[in-house]
Parts: sequence; C-alpha cells; structure tokens
Amino acid sequence: MKLIKLFIALFLCIYVSGLMCSCVETTDSVTIISFNPKAKKRSVFETGIIKGVKLVKLESDSCIVGKIDKVLCNDSLLYILDRYITKEVFIFTTEGRYVNKISRYGHGKYEYIQLWDIFFDKEKNALCLLSDYDQKIISFTPDGKTVLGESKLPKAFCYMLPINNGYIGYMQNNAQNPSLPYNIWTMDKSFNLIDGFVRIAPQLECQGESAVRALSAYKDVVYFKPEFDNNIYQIKDGKISLRYILNFGSKTVPDLSTIDRDVETGLMLLRMNTVANIYNYIETDKYLLMNFRMNDEYYMGIYNKHKHTSEIASLGFYEDEYIFRFGNIRGMDQSAIYSVVDYEGVYKRWLGHSKTVNYEKKFPRQVNNLRKLFPKLKEEGNPFVAIYSLK
Repeated sequence: MKLIKLFIALFLCIYVSGLMCSCVETTDSVTIISFNPKAKKRSVFETGIIKGVKLVKLESDSCIVGKIDKVLCNDSLLYILDRYITKEVFIFTTEGRYVNKISRYGHGKYEYIQLWDIFFDKEKNALCLLSDYDQKIISFTPDGKTVLGESKLPKAFCYMLPINNGYIGYMQNNAQNPSLPYNIWTMDKSFNLIDGFVRIAPQLECQGESAVRALSAYKDVVYFKPEFDNNIYQIKDGKISLRYILNFGSKTVPDLSTIDRDVETGLMLLRMNTVANIYNYIETDKYLLMNFRMNDEYYMGIYNKHKHTSEIASLGFYEDEYIFRFGNIRGMDQSAIYSVVDYEGVYKRWLGHSKTVNYEKKFPRQVNNLRKLFPKLKEEGNPFVAIYSLK
C-alpha cells in the first residue's frame, strides 16, 4: 500500500511539472521530446507517416508458423522468427511464397539451444541467428539453405547489430560478470570485446522484457533505449552519448531508486502505469517512430524531425483499401513497419461477416477488395504480415 501511495505521489509531481502540449526542445545535440498522453489521438493512418499498405498472406501449405516474435526484411525476402513454439526461422518472399526454413535445435555444431534473435549482416551478405544460451552466431546465405559459419561470442547477448568494423551486443539486464555490469558492448569483427557502456541498475538485474528491442540503427549510428529509462543513447565511432530524452508527462518513468523493497511488484506497477518500455523504434530521415504500451493499449509515438512536433497515434483498423486490424508490430526499418495480423480476423472480413458484425454491409468496397486480393482463403492459415511503407 505504501508503495502504491509513493507511485501516486510521484505521478502527481510529474503531472504538475510536465508539459500539457506536445513540443520539442533542443539543447546542443540532445533533443527533448515531450508527448501529451491526454491529448486526442489520431489514427496512425491520419498522421501522414504511411504511404502504402501491403497485406501479405504467408503460404501455409508447406509450413505452419507458430508465434511470430520478429519480422526482418532484406531485399525481397521476409524472415520470420518463431522463438518459442517451433524454434525456427521461416523465409518467405514479400509476396508470401514459402522459400525455406531453418530448423537446427540441438547441442552440436551449427545448432542452437536458445534461438533468441536474427539480424542481417549486409557486409557479409549473411542472415545471422543469435543463440544467447550457448553464446554463438550461426550465419547462413540469404535463402537460409547454406551454412556460412559459426562464431562464438564472449557474452550471452540477446540482441546484436553489425556496425562499421564490428558489432554491438545487448545483455538485456543480465550482467553475467558482476564486476562489469554493462548492458551494451562493442566488439570488433572477430567478436572480441572492445568496450562496455551503461551500467545495469541493480533493480533491473535479470529483469529484461523479451519483447523489447533496445537496439536500433540509423545510417552509421546505433541507438540504445534502456528499459525503464527515459533516455535514448547513440553509439557512434566507439563512443556513447545521450541523443534523445523522452517525456510522457504523467506517464513518464520515475527514478528507479524509488524501488527499494519488492522489486518485481515495483516494476510491474511501472509497466502498468507508465510508458516503461519502447518495444520497437526506428529513425528515418524525417521521423523518429516508437511503439509503446500505455494504459494496456499499444500506440505509435511520432516525432517529426523537420517540424519539431510530436504526437501519440492510435493503432486501430486500416479501412482504406481493405479492412483489418493494424496488428502487432514485430519489426521496423527505415522503409517500413512490419506487423503481424491475426488470420481469423482477416478471414471473417473476407467472409463478410462475424457473429456480431456484417462487414459486407458496413464495408462493401473493402470486403470486395479483400476477395480480389485473396480469391480463396481457407478457414485456417498462417498469420498475415502487413507491410506499412513509410514516407
């Protein structure tokens, strides 16, 4: 009860001092982005950030995908990571045609025990599978049919990104070595450690949320957004500096030093009552986009770098050419947002009705377009992937 009262008091203080409208302040190279959580929210499709929508039906005759944890796109191929159910990587074309799957669960060479992430190394033209438990990377040709090699890692990284002359790895709040409690490490091309950055808060040790994508890349810069932290850091040329400060008004995360007793309960309350984590984010030439949860709903935070404006947009239904839910964001890059859309929902709208809604009557044009796009749909199938191309 005392802990709850403490959080309420903190929220009131933040609310009184917070800005009541969306604005951006820039001081030197650090940009403060303020969002107003109480402002009326437009649909993300009304904000002007999306220029096109493509709904991809993942072929299901050759494979059944379990839970999609990440979608990665390279050229004309989609890579689907199923971390928990099948423990496999599925490869489809951007038209949904099945290409291949990588299934190498095991303890041997070129096998993984705990497949956690995938990324594409453009310098090596390789698809890389990251296994954190056995600290290795297995590299494949882009079609996933040929193994290119296996590399041992110095730490149990959960996420990695290639950079100029090396790599950056994220520990997801698991220090491994208490004397070196850093969350971010730079490595050379041979995966030798160079430097560590951002100490893991004692309250967060082993408390990482698996859905959080803490690393993001833009040109020659890698960004790092720690969990339960309002700062976004940039890592460039082997140095780290503060780049963005996020202010969500009454939903801003307070200082973690307030959690000094029941850590798990305290973090749970923070997740419930604040914008504790950014799940996906990306910077483009024009925008900084971030996907987060607030009041049990997912939203898109949008910062316009040219106009210095910010807003929170809702992720509802796409109702222009077709009719379907925005879906769960599982990937972002400079060209698009990749979202997983429930098969059953699309199927009901393709049929034209559900138990409660007559879609054919309410959205006749959109239902007709769905039927033109997919002349035949079975009652069950793999999830759809929606590709929202960015302006």
